This record gives sequence, structure tokens and C-alpha cells, in this order.
Amino acid sequence: MNVTTTLKSKRIFFLGVNTGFVHEGVPNKRFVDFYQERSSPDLYCSILGNIVVPGGFGTNARTPELSDHLSWTKVAEAISSAGTVPGIQLATTWPGYRGQRKFVVDAPGQILAAARQLASKLTQEEMANLLDAFGDAARLAVDHGYRHIQVHAAHGYLPNLLLDRDLNPRYGYVQERLVGLVELLRSQNVETSLRWSMRTGDAEFDQRGVLRGVAEIEAMKFDFIDLSSGYYNIDKRLIYPSTEHFLSQRYDDSMYVANNLPRQNFIISGKIPPFSDNLPENVEIGLCRDLIANPNFIRSGTNGCQNRGKCHYHSRGTGSLTCPTWDQHSKTRL
Repeated sequence: MNVTTTLKSKRIFFLGVNTGFVHEGVPNKRFVDFYQERSSPDLYCSILGNIVVPGGFGTNARTPELSDHLSWTKVAEAISSAGTVPGIQLATTWPGYRGQRKFVVDAPGQILAAARQLASKLTQEEMANLLDAFGDAARLAVDHGYRHIQVHAAHGYLPNLLLDRDLNPRYGYVQERLVGLVELLRSQNVETSLRWSMRTGDAEFDQRGVLRGVAEIEAMKFDFIDLSSGYYNIDKRLIYPSTEHFLSQRYDDSMYVANNLPRQNFIISGKIPPFSDNLPENVEIGLCRDLIANPNFIRSGTNGCQNRGKCHYHSRGTGSLTCPTWDQHSKTRL
């Protein structure tokens, strides 16, 4: 199969990644160069990853926080000037959140029990303030020039917990508020998406099936649902699939969901291009590690991620993303 042909038959999204290229929560020059180098007319949309809403909480000390700083406008302009739609992924965790460095946790049930407790303790006012923060962040992002707004409701972060009917009995209120945000952005011709974890990584909890949570989210009418999998503090192998088992599971789950919800548009990822050149019409392709490794991956279809693991900088205890292939492919030698 010609990977390049497959890529060019679909809209391609560069999915969110926390690079660590920040100074006091603001993008630095490496951040700008990283996204500018990977943007081109071949890439439909580049979504900045894991950007904390104002007043929110990051996943680690190197997480960027959206503000009125002009650096955010500079990033959007760098992406759009290269021919790509600038997008931004809005996120938050909660006070005291600590991202695990281990890839697999020993007691996943404890993580989900804590998630239920966290959701139950939030007052209606606290939940409303959180959703107000996402609305304010979206408006701020649009003012900076971003034309695609993604809500990060995956990987066990706070919106993920609050939108899951099996973790939060008040999930309907959260859905209702986000529907209003989607409608507001659509009236401004701004595209929207929601990133969602189909599985948590806890085998017992995941017996509910991958369609249960996604079917609820379909009613929110985001332009795209960006299908991911795994909770960061349960099993990262689902988030970053690399072995045949986890790659096949991600692909099969994604196809099952997309085929059962044909009116919803999806972004699917997990080294998808080599799997199929006959994806459903409601499916677009998301790239991450292949495009991190090789800024020209879309054009060449080769020399992508080699699963060396250097991009997992938090798990490795370092301060920012890196990749062994950059000496081969990167013009800027990040």
C-alpha cells in the first residue's frame, strides 16, 4: 500500500502533544519552530497539545497555559502562514494532580474510585466555573487566530471524568454547557473537536464497551470526535500504542465506533495509515509521533516514528520532548 496516497486521500490532523517548549507557561522559540516546520498545505490542521485553560491545572511543570500573551498569536500565524489551519487543545487536570511516570499502574481500580470521588465532590458552582473557563479560553484562542478548538476530554483529565456517565452522575449538565460552546464557535465559523478515550485501561471498567461513552458524546455535535484511548495514570500503552496488540486494538475500536455512528465525523490515530487505504467517509487521520519524528512524513510517507521512546519526556524525567531522528530530518535541529 502507498502510505502517501492514503494520507493525501484524507484530511490530516497533527494531534496534540505537550512539547515542554515553554517558558513560564508561554511558548518559546522552539515551540514556534516546532509547529512551523511541521505545517504545510499537506497538513489540514495542527492542534497545539494540552494547553491549560486560564486558572486551570497542568499535567506537569512544563505544561503551557493560555493567556493574552502575544506568543500565542505568533504560533497561530506561523502555522497558518505555512498553509495549515491553526488549532488548539484546551485542557485541565485538578489541584494535586500528578502524572505517573510508570507506563502501567498496579491498581487501576483505585484511580477510577478516586475519579468518582473527585466528580462527586465538585459543587455545581465549581463545575460551572470550570466550564466558564473553557468558554473564556475558547474565545481567547479565537482572538489569537486559532480556527479549530478542541476540548481535551481524554486520558483521565478532568473533562474526561466529568463527561463520563459512569463516573459523574451530573454529566448531562457538562454536556449541555459544551453544546452551547460548540454552537457559539460554529456561529463564528470556528471548527470544533473533542478528544475522547474509548478505554481507560482498567479491564473491569472497560467491559462496558467502547461505544457507550462515545454514543453519548455524539449528541453534542462537535465537528469531530478525536478518538484516543487510555488514562495517563492507568495504562499509557493505550495512549501511545506501539506493539501489534495495542495498535490493532486502537484500530478495531476506532472502526467499530465510526461504523456504528456514521453521522459523526471522527479523527482516528495510532499509526493508522499502514492499516487501510479504505477508511470510512466519516473518518479523517490524526498523526502525532510520525510527524514529531519527521516533519516531512506526510510528503514522504516514510521515516516516521521508530518507537525509541524519547518523546515521552515526563515519563523519562526530562524537561522537554526530543527524538533521535531529528538530526536526520529536522531543518532547525531542535
